Amino acid sequence: MRTIAVPFLFGLMAGALGGLMGVGGGILLVPLLVHMLGLGQHEAQGTSLAFVTATALVAAALYFHQGHLDVALALHLALGAVLGVFLGAAIARRTTARRLRQAFGILVLLTAARILIQVPSHAGPPAPWPVAVNILLGLAVGILAGLLGVGGGTILVPVLVLGERYPQHVAQGVSLLMILPTGIVGAWSHLRHGHVVRALLPGLMAGGSVGAMLGAFLANRIEAPALSRLFAVFLLLVGAQMIFGRRRDTVASPEKDQGGSPT
Repeated sequence: MRTIAVPFLFGLMAGALGGLMGVGGGILLVPLLVHMLGLGQHEAQGTSLAFVTATALVAAALYFHQGHLDVALALHLALGAVLGVFLGAAIARRTTARRLRQAFGILVLLTAARILIQVPSHAGPPAPWPVAVNILLGLAVGILAGLLGVGGGTILVPVLVLGERYPQHVAQGVSLLMILPTGIVGAWSHLRHGHVVRALLPGLMAGGSVGAMLGAFLANRIEAPALSRLFAVFLLLVGAQMIFGRRRDTVASPEKDQGGSPT
């Protein structure tokens, strides 16, 4: 019972965070798997990516049901993001990204401060960028995710809210749907090299699905300005972790895995 209960609890917490914030939940799940269950870094990331494929689907479905999901936009972003994750991981194998990670962490903190100081009102309609630009945006998000070991949602949601003026709920729904194909590709890549602990997946996915439903349900009950502030607080934590925390490896070795992060 304990072997199922512990992964279920971890999945519940990570899924709730993912559903609430429109992210994968890996920023919480990976440390839990490493420090509490003793998994290696690559096994934790591979298992987390497989976990995300279930939780992102559940949460995205609830956002869609509430009318908070632009499917076309998510698909355009995913076209670029899938390739970007592989490119970012390939670059990460050949360079140290510590300074870049810290610099990007500062940018994340500034973005959080911008949202907290003046919460986006979005009185008018969104101002979406051209399809080609959004595909390139997905590519950039994927490269940064693969290079820095951060999740695509952490990068994408602020861009959609501040740059394309999408409401917070829609931006989070789009992020969740975009995470799904990148998670599948990354998990498959890790699985080929034995970096997915399959025995943990039933408990993790069951808990993650419940948590994702609870998180998405709560997110859709929170007014957009309050949800934006809550996301900004989440960004503060992510930014601090990027600046002061140790960088997580993106790949297993120069000749092996090319999976990204599900955060």
